[in-house]
Amino acid sequence: MMKATIEFDDALYRRLKVEAARRGRTVRDLVAEGVRHVLDSPPSTADASTTALWQPAWFGSLRTYAAAVDDHAMSAVKRSVARGRGAEPAR
Repeated sequence: MMKATIEFDDALYRRLKVEAARRGRTVRDLVAEGVRHVLDSPPSTADASTTALWQPAWFGSLRTYAAAVDDHAMSAVKRSVARGRGAEPAR
């Protein structure tokens, strides 16, 4: 068995500890499970040689639409929503 030191930001580590306790498991178990999940999952359909485009977490189920967008500024989002409603907002 190998040992590794992994640094987490404080908020993420607190969430991890809470989830481990909720499941009655150790942090080590959850981290190992997560690593196994990533390694056992099929590769994404995106070209592995390119870096994935950053998308805000709040896109959620709209992620497929977000993949085609390159401007995630709030002003661009508002314009897009307004276009969907048939009106262009004032800038």
